[in-house]
Amino acid sequence: MLDGVTPVATLVVRHDDVTVADLPTLFDADYPRVAEAATDADLPLVGPALACFRGDLTGRFAIEIGFPVVAAANAGAGIESSHLPGGRVAVLTHTGPYDQLPEAWGRLMAFLAEQGVEPAEPCGEVYVTDPTPSTDPATLRTDLFIALR
Repeated sequence: MLDGVTPVATLVVRHDDVTVADLPTLFDADYPRVAEAATDADLPLVGPALACFRGDLTGRFAIEIGFPVVAAANAGAGIESSHLPGGRVAVLTHTGPYDQLPEAWGRLMAFLAEQGVEPAEPCGEVYVTDPTPSTDPATLRTDLFIALR
């Protein structure tokens, strides 16, 4: 658990009312759009791709898909400014394929319950390793985070 985390500006595409099944299509379409918009706006990316979730991840939820940027700015065409939360946050690093992320989330939530810590919103994933076609899925690093009450 981390205390005193500073908020981070992001450039994102927002979607409401999505399911986990929608994510691959949304990710494939949105990450290139956001990266291109950041370049066009001369807004440097300062970290890897991320997704920030609000709502019930086992049902329908809202998602922001994008990148951390040097400063808050809207880029138009449905690409807008947001931020990762500051304050108290729990983080878990997962190394392995994306299809193992539900189990990683389970471990993080079990740890919070054992510690008597109550999660809040948002939660999200930072895709530290760029998932190219030649990347070995066993080497993918994803940092999971969740705001805490």
